[in-house]
Amino acid sequence: MTRRSSPARGGAASRSAGTVARFAVVLVLAAVMFLPIYVAVVSAFTVNGSIARGSIFPPLSSFTLANFGDAVASTPLLSQYAVSVAVVTLQTLGNLLTGALAAYALVFPRWRGRRLAFVLVLLTLAIPAESIVIPNYELVSSLGLRNTVLGIVLPYLAAGYPIFLLRQAFAAVAPELWEAARLDGAGDLRALFAVVMPACRPQVTTAVIWSALAAWNGFFWPLLITDTSTSRTIQVGIASLAASDAGNPALIFAGSVLVVVPTALLVIFAQRFLINGLARGVLR
Repeated sequence: MTRRSSPARGGAASRSAGTVARFAVVLVLAAVMFLPIYVAVVSAFTVNGSIARGSIFPPLSSFTLANFGDAVASTPLLSQYAVSVAVVTLQTLGNLLTGALAAYALVFPRWRGRRLAFVLVLLTLAIPAESIVIPNYELVSSLGLRNTVLGIVLPYLAAGYPIFLLRQAFAAVAPELWEAARLDGAGDLRALFAVVMPACRPQVTTAVIWSALAAWNGFFWPLLITDTSTSRTIQVGIASLAASDAGNPALIFAGSVLVVVPTALLVIFAQRFLINGLARGVLR
């Protein structure tokens, strides 16, 4: 007599096949996503960018660190790094401060028109950045801030997304917590920084990461408002490097790796807060 396979065994087999299929799809997608990263990193460490010239697995003898020294020597990347760090620091602090103050004003004090104010904040998210470049340029130029770090940062000290994210987070804080702080004698600033923001740490961290990445990856505005290479950000410097050394891919890849490393480390070490903050911001 032949045994018939039980429904449980058949279901287990189908689930196992489905798991294998999903795992294979994930592997393929991961390979497609990480192939450009692999090409950039390995080309940055090989003589003449071996991968870019057709060798996917270059020999160990072709690996070198000289590409990074040549990239720094051909373009003032170190000074541009310093400018980028200053821009990221100031812009992130500005976004966090203005975002927290605006979000607090949109949630806790009861005043007429705060819903309309929140709608206006949301409308700023729909305005293309390119449409306000000329007014920003005229304003910064009239203040004499061209070719300065402050000129790069000034138009972006406030942004709609951090306000939206923090407003959603603050709206989920129990009103009793804020009222208890006010009854205890805390002013608005103390209630904000000592009570409300610590209760929304994941969303605050997400706002910081978003602002830092936006500041680090800025390109068009820093290029427009600066004239000298030493006053420009690292993104503009890498574009200049690619234009001037197009025949040396190893040099370009080395500079690109120097640009990507800080943002990659930031996302890797803060991804738990980033995912948690985004999820809470959507669900509130």
